[in-house]
Amino acid sequence: KRSRKALNKLQNSKSMANFLSEPAKNVVEKREVVEPKYKSKGQYLDDLVATLQREVPRTFEFRVIKGVWNCRRNNSQICDIYITKENVPDGMDINHPFLLTSNDDREYFVNVRLATEVERFPRNAYPTVEINDKLMELLEINHGEKVTLKAKQTALNIVDLIELVPATKVAPKVEADIVEKFKEFVLFNSKVHPVLLNQGQVFKLPEFYLTIKLQPANLKYCLVNGVILRQSKITCASEVKAVGNLVASEGDEKPKKNGGKQEEQPGSKQVKIAKFQQIVDECVDQIKLKLCLDERSKTRKAYNVIIAGSSQGGKKSIVQSILTQLGAAPFHCFSATFHCSKHKGRKPDSIQKDLRHFLYLCMFHGPAVIHLEGLDVLTHQAGEQNTQDAEYHNKVSDVIRKQIEEFTSVNPISVIATVGSVTSLNRRLFSSRGFHLFHHIYRVPNLDKTDREVALKSLFVNKRCKLEKRINWKKLAGATEGYTIGSLVQMVDRAVFYAFKKNSRSPIITEDLLAGALDVTNSYCLQGIENHKHQQQADDLDENDDVPGDQIPGLENAIEVFQEVLMWPSRFPKIFECSPLRNQAGILLFGLPGTGKTYLVSKLAKTWNLRMISVKGPELLAKYIGQSEENVRNLFDRARTAKPCVLFFDEFDSLAPRRGHDSTGVTDRVVNQLLTELDGVEGLQGVTVIGATSRPELLDPALLRSGRIDRLVECGLPSEGSRLEIFKNQSRSLDLAADVQLSYFAKKSNCYTGADIQSILTTANMLAVQECLAGDDEHVPEQITIIQRHLLEAFASTRPSLSPQDVQKYRDTYARFTNKEPTSRDFVAKRATLA
Repeated sequence: KRSRKALNKLQNSKSMANFLSEPAKNVVEKREVVEPKYKSKGQYLDDLVATLQREVPRTFEFRVIKGVWNCRRNNSQICDIYITKENVPDGMDINHPFLLTSNDDREYFVNVRLATEVERFPRNAYPTVEINDKLMELLEINHGEKVTLKAKQTALNIVDLIELVPATKVAPKVEADIVEKFKEFVLFNSKVHPVLLNQGQVFKLPEFYLTIKLQPANLKYCLVNGVILRQSKITCASEVKAVGNLVASEGDEKPKKNGGKQEEQPGSKQVKIAKFQQIVDECVDQIKLKLCLDERSKTRKAYNVIIAGSSQGGKKSIVQSILTQLGAAPFHCFSATFHCSKHKGRKPDSIQKDLRHFLYLCMFHGPAVIHLEGLDVLTHQAGEQNTQDAEYHNKVSDVIRKQIEEFTSVNPISVIATVGSVTSLNRRLFSSRGFHLFHHIYRVPNLDKTDREVALKSLFVNKRCKLEKRINWKKLAGATEGYTIGSLVQMVDRAVFYAFKKNSRSPIITEDLLAGALDVTNSYCLQGIENHKHQQQADDLDENDDVPGDQIPGLENAIEVFQEVLMWPSRFPKIFECSPLRNQAGILLFGLPGTGKTYLVSKLAKTWNLRMISVKGPELLAKYIGQSEENVRNLFDRARTAKPCVLFFDEFDSLAPRRGHDSTGVTDRVVNQLLTELDGVEGLQGVTVIGATSRPELLDPALLRSGRIDRLVECGLPSEGSRLEIFKNQSRSLDLAADVQLSYFAKKSNCYTGADIQSILTTANMLAVQECLAGDDEHVPEQITIIQRHLLEAFASTRPSLSPQDVQKYRDTYARFTNKEPTSRDFVAKRATLA
């Protein structure tokens, strides 16, 4: 009885089943006489290796890509995984069952099948298998992880009972039907290979979900074909076992119809700008090549990049597009994001621990790309002084550099770091000399008028708002000059909010709503920049000075130069765009103190609606080494983001004197930084630099050469006619008596500047007030009248700020500066000193 039971178990094995299913052969066969052949030592070694490969099962490592288990579409079961012929390594026989082992040592027996749809499989140096989502959820395997497959050469099917447990309650008559359908499924699908069954596996029939239970209970798996089916006992249990999330839902079928791609949801459309797309395409192509994600290369190389750009300039959108393209089929590149700003102020050891965790994830899921967002926050440029902050940034930079070098040198990992500016990055991570940790730098360009027009039209798509047909998109794109893509998004969202607030049922975007949204957005997107509007509130107007900037008396020559440099490029853009040479972008205003240099620039900015950044020279100087140069860089970067913009330096000689006269060397480095910004690689397209000084001979000559600040404009003393106009303009808010003769004072004030004339009128007004208050304090009139006597007394007590000798010294100095007078040795040998 015991031997009969053992014989039955052997009959259930795969080898015995195949033996019984083979037809009987003749016992007596003619044997051919084979002469013994001599084998060489190499042939014996080859035979030995082949024997060992057959007897010792090998282990193969694969990357996992996610598939969808949809049994309604085909007869695949949860234990079936797919592979292409190109991904089958040498020595792997897919006709055998395999033991799949995850990184967490979870095991499952699977069948390896050849995929018919190979478009979603990568063709690179990394062997890949596709595992359905239900099995990945069961084994807790993530997309991109690595698993091992170990072939099972022999399988003894000593199964006594196969019990089928339905997922729902069924009638007794249906139980017999389930058993018959299970047998039909096995007979139909075991013609080539036996059907693999795992202990506790969810099995799918066309109409039922079942759970497989094998007896004995310690049996992990078995192989079933027609022979085993006849020898084994199969029953349907009366109990019920729910399968839960392992059931293939109807929603799982939809991604398969689109080739595994998710359907695009409304509102998820990104704005495609040609400049940004060029960066994305180039970066994706290089990462594919270096990480061997396509067929072009089989040799992996390290490739790390920096994407630099201003805040809300589109860095995050560019990186997301890169990671999306690399993560899509057939590349399936893993990605992770390390937010550096969240780790600001933490200890270097804590930062190292968290960064290693992300890098280990990339190593286990490689090939991978890690995104270091805001790297310059943790690794700021320390400068030359040995401060506590500098030491902290240096330590963090060393930690990050060491981790990147350690993981990217031996693993298929690329690093994409986003920074605000490359110059603010610590030199231990990025330097112009020596070993380069980052191999390429992509600078996010500013949006031009065409880009902004395309972006505005795209952002209003899927906003559930109607657009007014008479919206002038070109005018709106011109009004948003200097906006980043983030600023445009904020303006569009604000306009949509205004439209819904006005009419929630049928919102309509009008030009008035866009103008209101633009005004509010300007208040915080262009913070720190004087943005003068034609339409200003009444309380913002200066009632005492309503002279237009282009009609200031005495400065007509300077106004003509400003019109050429500031207004002509905007009025005639086609002419200047076709010009092969760079437009003039620098003006130096020089003249006697009080002649209206600062006044002229501020009035022109208001009259011509210019964006202006006004800087006093000493404001940029700092006591820390390197801080002054950084202030200059930040100032020019802010001007570029707000272009067209006027960058006005008042008292320019205090910021950029001749190099070599400063013992500390601070102003020398500031001058070097100014020279770099004025005609550097980035250029100043759309930014006009204006400097104002009374001592132009003190400026460094390199700043005034052609191509930098090359337009020299002198603001001289006003003539008699100009002084009369100044008297009239300044006295418009005063109540002058009929006997006042302004022409008399204009003729007498020969060396007076505009500031001196204003001082005369102010003094005369105070004399009239004192005289009125001295008579009767209780009955004070609302308007004080100024008579000729008040002006005569004020003129007698107010002397000009510059004497005729001082004026002559300034004129001689300006003549030498503009090469209108031969230079003397004294002027060249030493700096001119004026009393």
